[in-house]
Amino acid sequence: MLTLKHNGKTFANWSADELRNAGVPSEVIVSAKQGVRRRAVSAECRRRIYAAASAEAQMNMATAAAITSAKAEVDRTDDDKTVLDGVHLALAWVADMRAAFEALAADPDADFMSDAAWPALPPEIPPLIDRF
Repeated sequence: MLTLKHNGKTFANWSADELRNAGVPSEVIVSAKQGVRRRAVSAECRRRIYAAASAEAQMNMATAAAITSAKAEVDRTDDDKTVLDGVHLALAWVADMRAAFEALAADPDADFMSDAAWPALPPEIPPLIDRF
């Protein structure tokens, strides 16, 4: 079921066939379907990221990275370097997740609920997240 606006009229919870019969152009229907898919894939991407690291863990990691980055490089401990490397790796994974989102949202046949459709969380990241 789709909800969309066309020519100043809102069509709420209509099927594609009902919309066509009401004179809604195919491109408007296709666009509405794409919007539904993008929102669903986006929600799944977000769910997977937050399953790996809560909002609080992400904020704490960002704060630790900011504090560590403010130190002169020669003053950073091995632990500081581990945190920075881990945060860098985590951000790269999030960027990969966003790229996967774009590809999955654009492909109406892709199974975005499949674990195989998404980049694997690098094994170095969970221990870092557990610290925060």
